[in-house]
Amino acid sequence: MIEVHMRHIFGFALLLFSFVSASLAGTLRGTVSDRASGDPLPQVNISLRGTTLGGSSDADGSYSITGIPGGSYEVSASLIGYEAAVVSVSVSEGGTTDLDISLDETSVSINEVVVYGASFRKERLTEAPSAVSVIEPAQIRLLGGNGQMPKLLESQPGVDIVQSGLQDFNVNTRGFNSSLNRRLVVLLDGRDLAIAFLGAQEWNGLSVPIEDLGKIELIRGPSSALYGANAFNGVINIMSPPPRETAGTKATVAGGERETFRTDLRYAAVRDRWSYRANIGRSQGRSWSQSRTNRNFEYPLDPYLNNEDAPLLPGLIASTYGSMRIDRSFDDGATATIEGGSTQVENEVFVTGIGRVQVPKALKPWGRINYSNEKIYAQVWVAGRNSIEPQLSLSTGLPLIEKSLISQAEVQYRTGLLAENLFLVSGASFRLQHINTDGTLMVEQHDDNMSGVYSQLEFTATPALKFTGAVRWDRSTLHDGRFSPKLAAVFSADRNHTFRATFNQAFQSPNHSELFLHVPRTVTNPNTGIRSYSLYRGNEYLKVEKITGFELGYKGILGNALFVTVDGYYNVLRDFITDLAPNVHPDYPEAVVLPGDTVKRTVWSYSNAGEVTERGAEIAFNYYLSDDWTVDANYAYFGFTVIEKGEKDVLLPNAPKHKVNGGVTYTSPSGLSANLTVKYVPSFDWAAGIYQGRIHAYTLVNVSASYRITGNFTAGLNIGNLLDRRHYEIYGGSVIGRRAIASLTATF
Repeated sequence: MIEVHMRHIFGFALLLFSFVSASLAGTLRGTVSDRASGDPLPQVNISLRGTTLGGSSDADGSYSITGIPGGSYEVSASLIGYEAAVVSVSVSEGGTTDLDISLDETSVSINEVVVYGASFRKERLTEAPSAVSVIEPAQIRLLGGNGQMPKLLESQPGVDIVQSGLQDFNVNTRGFNSSLNRRLVVLLDGRDLAIAFLGAQEWNGLSVPIEDLGKIELIRGPSSALYGANAFNGVINIMSPPPRETAGTKATVAGGERETFRTDLRYAAVRDRWSYRANIGRSQGRSWSQSRTNRNFEYPLDPYLNNEDAPLLPGLIASTYGSMRIDRSFDDGATATIEGGSTQVENEVFVTGIGRVQVPKALKPWGRINYSNEKIYAQVWVAGRNSIEPQLSLSTGLPLIEKSLISQAEVQYRTGLLAENLFLVSGASFRLQHINTDGTLMVEQHDDNMSGVYSQLEFTATPALKFTGAVRWDRSTLHDGRFSPKLAAVFSADRNHTFRATFNQAFQSPNHSELFLHVPRTVTNPNTGIRSYSLYRGNEYLKVEKITGFELGYKGILGNALFVTVDGYYNVLRDFITDLAPNVHPDYPEAVVLPGDTVKRTVWSYSNAGEVTERGAEIAFNYYLSDDWTVDANYAYFGFTVIEKGEKDVLLPNAPKHKVNGGVTYTSPSGLSANLTVKYVPSFDWAAGIYQGRIHAYTLVNVSASYRITGNFTAGLNIGNLLDRRHYEIYGGSVIGRRAIASLTATF
């Protein structure tokens, strides 16, 4: 089914190209350069205002735009890290006009940073009705050479990131992390990146290199009013740049410690109203994971529960990927997009509630079609996952299979009312989900559907005061219908100081593992030799996990150099979905002989805890010492109280009470950029499924640097854990060490 769908996508794409007009009028050409150094600037986005005509400069800074009707135009030239320029020009019909453009390098102005995901509307970061962090494209290019997308978020305020394998990360905000966290919705161009069975992310499944991502927004706090189920603690909204902004050829090769090797090739071009991009690449390296058979542990683990029946399969952690995107622009500013790709992932080891699981080889194809203009957004996407080789449960030695397909359609309408003082966003989504494990993880295959409708009103009462209200209703074959409201007020004392108060309710739906898991296990006691039998089983009685959040926030710019954010929150969690624990399933409070079985088994399952409260604060600042130097630091506090829980429940936030991050970034007009960050995590307790223990305090120093050798070549260096502090971040995870990678990128 997936292959047929992809053939239709690319067949339609080829058909679209046949309609490109060959008729030309006037031509505009020239070069774009750095005003200070005179160096040519590649990949500058050039457009004729009021038209859909444009292009980008090549490696020599040269550009050419054809098919221009004769007349006078304003030409806009923009490049990240440079001040946009607008130049007037007259183009003669049928002739060639020369126009050279110079750009001035500039630092990012916080006041001009724009976010979208907080309210489905472009607005200044300082006026967003949520706690939002933004990672700009220049930061992504500098930090992304390690090929690990979650590492980009590591230094953001309030974020809990723990790593086990090379690409086994769990990303969360504001506490209650887990070995397979899914309390953040992760979207790439509106496409959910979660695995169907677990609802968590497979971070090595991306079909583009990390440094080619355009922008990342991290929305902290409950967000179901716009995003629906599982936007429990927030949203990671990733936006890739359109092909028009990446025209040209880019080739990257990288290598380093842990047998790391990465290569990627990308080509993008603009043809009048059409633009397209294609890329292909492979990334590989060796993880820190070790076999744990015969109780061969890297650090003290439970010899009874954490011993593994199967050794690790040999081979490097790898992903081989490719994708293609085609855009078509229209006179009214609308854009149509057709895009697809696939990634083959190999050998990563994931920590789960039932023990570690290795994925020898799985294929992840996907595709999407999108149409959007100022008022309408419509998108259909599909994403599949197929175990080419059975996954291996290291704890039980059993093969595990997942064959899944997710299809989703969404439409959204936006409009301004009352002289633009009232802004309305309304939308609806519908998702189909098919999962078949061939009886290895679930007894039967499941076909489920989810749908939601939402609406948001934003009212500008005065130039200084804005109110936002939203509500969403979700229903599913997996849970009862849910309403998720949101209320926010943003007061701007002036352009540089805003205060925010927010009320949110959100929910997390039980995933297929929590509802339908069925995996038997036999364990031998190392001291007595006596065997015991257990069953990891889902709980079909689970209710959705609910959160009610209250937040106060401040964003301010002091002296045009210091950007400060302060956010405080108080959350109430009800019907908390616990990790696997023994004898918590209401039908199996003690060991029983199950139908069709011959031995007595202890049933490990999930349950709903009664009530937990959370409280916390996040303080962050970015200080711009000069155009070249930036210093940033943040501190987060997290506290919780268990109000009510079951007798057998173990409720831990799996996050420290305090977190501290700091760093410094240097960006030089000569082409040198460098970043150093320090992350300190104090000791805390961890409990998730069969893994329970203490995480010891650790400090990480990370370094990234890039240097533009010429206009065509850039060298990069990324070192994670510079001091090689051996540590583990998940109890049951691998011991992590240093990883240094050097890269060379050529653009033409």
